[in-house]
Amino acid sequence: MTYDVVVLIEREMSEGDARRVAALHARYEEPVDYHLLVSSHPESDFGGPMALLGSSFADVAGLSGPAVRTPAPGPSARSAPSGPSRTPTATLADPDVDLASVIEHSSRRLRAASGYPVNVSITHGEILLALNRLVRSTSSHEVVVVAWPETAASFLCSDWTTKARKALKVPRVRILEHDT
Repeated sequence: MTYDVVVLIEREMSEGDARRVAALHARYEEPVDYHLLVSSHPESDFGGPMALLGSSFADVAGLSGPAVRTPAPGPSARSAPSGPSRTPTATLADPDVDLASVIEHSSRRLRAASGYPVNVSITHGEILLALNRLVRSTSSHEVVVVAWPETAASFLCSDWTTKARKALKVPRVRILEHDT
């Protein structure tokens, strides 16, 4: 039996991202199968593709009430904030520009860090629907979302993880910031 984990990424995973995801499951006794979900969705007025998760979560998940979170700022959400501690994003591929490199590098890094298989899925449409389908089709036990720090903070502040866990019917949803 394997422990299946869906990993949703907003941009190419760095080696640090891959190590942090693998570290979450390093002590599991059963083998882990990672299912990497990459969006080919272009930027929208809401910001990067991950911003679309919160913008339609309530509608897609059938939750009532106000939207789970407000959309991220425009294109600036996809550009790296200045500061000495940030890794230059120019070294990592952008899915809007080079989806093949994002897939190749991210899956290779996660496989190297974890030692487990990495299956890749691409969504060309609504991210939450694709996430929901992938969780169900793989019988995943966990979802790990690796997002920009601004997006991750918004998800955490709005308790998105609890709502996502219930809607996706998985025991655990974790939000990690992209390696900075």
